[in-house]
Amino acid sequence: MPTLVIDKDRCIGCGQCAADCLPQALQMRDGSPAMVKEESCMDCHHCLAVCPVGALTINGHGPGESAALEKLPAFSDLCRLVKGRRSVRRYKPDNIPAADMRELLDAAAHAPTGVNARQLWVGVIDDASVMQAFRSEVYAAISRLAAQNAVPPSRRSAFFIRSAQLWQEKGEDAIFRGAPHCLLVGNHKDAPCRDQDPFIYLSYLELLAQSRGLGTCWCGLAYWCLTLVLPDFLPRLGLPETHVFSYAMLLGQPAIHYARTVERGPATVHAIRW
Repeated sequence: MPTLVIDKDRCIGCGQCAADCLPQALQMRDGSPAMVKEESCMDCHHCLAVCPVGALTINGHGPGESAALEKLPAFSDLCRLVKGRRSVRRYKPDNIPAADMRELLDAAAHAPTGVNARQLWVGVIDDASVMQAFRSEVYAAISRLAAQNAVPPSRRSAFFIRSAQLWQEKGEDAIFRGAPHCLLVGNHKDAPCRDQDPFIYLSYLELLAQSRGLGTCWCGLAYWCLTLVLPDFLPRLGLPETHVFSYAMLLGQPAIHYARTVERGPATVHAIRW
């Protein structure tokens, strides 16, 4: 059940918290905010964020742990970040420092989800040696299936068979591109926005990683490998039965430096008239 604490010495009775409560769980009573429909609270913390004087604590979270929304990055800086984003396929073998990885994941966890459901499953291979063991077992499993002529048929079957051969013959990593880390994201089967939430999460995480000088790659090859060829690996990776695997992202310190943005000109947008 949601818990609401009001610092009556600070509260000015402006009503902004109640006005911004979408389900109207929070309403004004005798000039003060009150939780009148606890079952409707979405745990979104809009009330905490909107309070101009920091008088409200919700579910144990108060203004003391919050950062003021001032001196935000300029639009031009964010434009440069977005335009400078590249899919990185050349990585250094080093681990991302544990503290940096934790900071990145904690920040990305604030990405929005539909109806604030927050039911994502995020799995991370956060150690390069574990990633190497996983990578080797993936290729070994594909090789075994290929030897038995048992690779599930799809338009990508030939690629995965060949990728296992390249790994065995030359040590080339066609699927994971030598990345030291991999993120796997799934969502609860009954989540209101089951298909959309994971991609919103990864979009936020990617730009956060970019701002820290880290490289990422949306890895469709890993997704197809784990869904089309080796679905039995997903429970071993920790994906709960209640969740559906959505996508994978490679992550690491890039072994390449991109020096400039790529300008694509004005966006092609259809102006809707009603």
